Amino acid sequence: MTRVKGTEYPYQFADFLDFLCEKYHMDRSRLFVEYSSRQPPPLKGTRAGYYEGLLSYREKNGHSEFLITVFKASREPLLTLAHEFAHLVKNLKSGSFDKHLGPPDDTAERTVDNQAIDDLAEFRELGHP
Repeated sequence: MTRVKGTEYPYQFADFLDFLCEKYHMDRSRLFVEYSSRQPPPLKGTRAGYYEGLLSYREKNGHSEFLITVFKASREPLLTLAHEFAHLVKNLKSGSFDKHLGPPDDTAERTVDNQAIDDLAEFRELGHP
């Protein structure tokens, strides 16, 4: 995992990210994580609110790279990290990354939320309060 230079991360953020990378066998050299103070983008569609995190993808020199952005406006940064990581795992399994930001799909988001909640609970069961 490559951290964005000059960024201060929340308590246990890096440990939780290490846990997720190990659990899902993620190549850390392909993953960048930003904890951003920028204004998060508003939700697409008719729902009020904003995105607490985003997953981005790019090809560089023939290799896939991923950026997870967690906005400081997030109410629960670790849960937001787990949520975006769950999207990454889902995309890696399906091989599909060409998704543009659109209105949230409640069914898909609920599935990703449940995985994120389970991952955070497992992390805490291992002695991380």
